[in-house]
Amino acid sequence: MKLSGILHFSLRIPLVGVSLLLSSVLMADGGYYTVIDAQGRIVNLPKESSPESPPGDDTEYLSEQQIEKKIEQYDQENPSFYVWTDAEGRVYTETYDAEAEQAAAAEVESDAGAIIGWDPILAPPFRVSEKVTTGPCCGAFADEFQLVPEPFKSVQLFDPVRYRSFPTSTGNHRAWYFEVPEVEGDLQRFLMLRLRGAPVSVDLIALNSDYQPLYYSTSIPLDDHPETWHSVGYQEGKVLIEDDAVTAFVLYMDMQPAEDMSLEIRWADGQSPF
Repeated sequence: MKLSGILHFSLRIPLVGVSLLLSSVLMADGGYYTVIDAQGRIVNLPKESSPESPPGDDTEYLSEQQIEKKIEQYDQENPSFYVWTDAEGRVYTETYDAEAEQAAAAEVESDAGAIIGWDPILAPPFRVSEKVTTGPCCGAFADEFQLVPEPFKSVQLFDPVRYRSFPTSTGNHRAWYFEVPEVEGDLQRFLMLRLRGAPVSVDLIALNSDYQPLYYSTSIPLDDHPETWHSVGYQEGKVLIEDDAVTAFVLYMDMQPAEDMSLEIRWADGQSPF
């Protein structure tokens, strides 16, 4: 009865409309799907039939399962990779495991305590490879690190020319070196960085207590805060530390800093204070 009612209505529209309407009814029953061939004709094919080209059409039609298999095969034959350079200028190439990265990201995102708006997030799944951590890097700069001893209380570092330049593959860069105390228990730590002076782009290396690198973040996001009647302008970066082993940082710039450059550092544990 339902089909006859629809057919009765279709007599009021052109014949092509009848074909389209019948196709929709058959689709709703799950038995057919509709395609248009190379001559513009509407063709109804049973769903159980192979999704081959309609008459007069040389196009290869693939099912969803076939497309997924082709993509999977391509990813296996053409693995992604990334290239990075350590502090001594050595270039490394490593395979990029997309599934592992997505799983790690999902693990962090599923954490109810994760705070939106903090970037980078220093969590164990995102550590650099072990050969980078165990290789030579920053132990020679141990005397340069300034301690930020208490949470919620700022420490300010001034003109980075006062400190040793940090060597990279692109040359020596002016840098600040600082460290925060380890915390007991499984607590998040929140690190706030404010740069005053000329606008800059900065890279961040996070290290353990032996000054071995655990994380490397290039061009960390910095929010611009313009000058107001009660404050000079500054750039602000927020880093979420999910890794208890992180205690020290190297922050270096892509330019020769001005003499009035300064870095304000503040951190907290357990909850976001900023």
